Amino acid sequence: MASLSRRHMLTILGASVAAPAIVRAQETGPLKIGGMLPLSGPASIEGHQIIRGLQFAVEEANAKGGVFGRKLELVMEDDESNSTKGVTAVRKLIEREKVPFIIGTYASAVAVAGSKIAREYKVPMLSGGSTAASATDENPPGDPWFFRSWPDSNGQGESTAQDIIRVLKKTKIAIIHDNTNYGLTLAEQVTRVAAAEGGTIVSKDSYNAGEQDFSSMLTKLRTQRPEAVYIGGWAGDGANIVRQAAEVGLRTQFIGSGSMLSDDFIRLAGPASEGFAVATMFESSTPNPVGRAFGDRFREKYKAEANTFNALGFDSTSIAIEAMRRVGKADGAEIQKMMKSGMKDFPLVQGPAGTTAAFNDKGSVDFRCFLAIVRNGRRSLSPVG
Repeated sequence: MASLSRRHMLTILGASVAAPAIVRAQETGPLKIGGMLPLSGPASIEGHQIIRGLQFAVEEANAKGGVFGRKLELVMEDDESNSTKGVTAVRKLIEREKVPFIIGTYASAVAVAGSKIAREYKVPMLSGGSTAASATDENPPGDPWFFRSWPDSNGQGESTAQDIIRVLKKTKIAIIHDNTNYGLTLAEQVTRVAAAEGGTIVSKDSYNAGEQDFSSMLTKLRTQRPEAVYIGGWAGDGANIVRQAAEVGLRTQFIGSGSMLSDDFIRLAGPASEGFAVATMFESSTPNPVGRAFGDRFREKYKAEANTFNALGFDSTSIAIEAMRRVGKADGAEIQKMMKSGMKDFPLVQGPAGTTAAFNDKGSVDFRCFLAIVRNGRRSLSPVG
């Protein structure tokens, strides 16, 4: 995907949006929705995949004639996975662009910081990938303004740990995680659930996101002979770890967090990605018929297979557009009310068949993840996952 500038605007026919009451409404011309993702920095791989899902959702709204008969502009801001830049981006989207909702962001710390600002302005945010439970825990009880349309890191870690034991039949587990909120939470959940399932954690190592040299850590780990190594962190780091593991002769089953679902991960890891297992919320071979139909349409347009990040961006954007359509106006506060309780029948492309936008009191959805295995350079769902 071509590189995007830090402020990239896409204008496409689609849903009508107006700003929340606290800021002056958009009255004429194109209506804008906001997006905030890491388009540069350590999580840019994931950010660029998610934005394609945003784009596709808006383009499909266009093909159906839009909402309220007005054009839609998707205004993107690059937060670089930086909380300070994220806060600035949220203010710009609300105060200057007057968007009624924001899709974003990926890094949980940035989401927590940005969502506090959005809540002050009564502008709902829908996750562009942030999984830390703390992001939705910040919501006022029963009155969420930050919503998440895939499981949080607690749910993802739990599903993955169960699959390591039950599906992959591995019980001696090593954990490698980054020091972000995301990596720490995943490591905690895998540790807890693996122990409950009868597994043993033989070692636990941490690293700083963006670190390049893992050879010493992996050489030491090789002597412990783990049956499986779980990696909790971002895609680029995970690719470096599995590639360097092969170089030092560490041969075992690697399992990664949901961030490692993109084709870019497979490309960066190269042959070392063969057999890599990863928790996934979507694959084009999904048993979810709504998801399969989305995968078919995505393939027809982009001549590529959709992945979890594409699906996440699509779901989050589609939910917001449909909520706006249902309330009959582009008002952030009304959209938030609709998302709290009025979207339980809206089907998602992610998750098992029947998954809907049924947000809980904290603003999160919960569904069982799948397990995908890389075979011959492509992910496929485990037949028993």
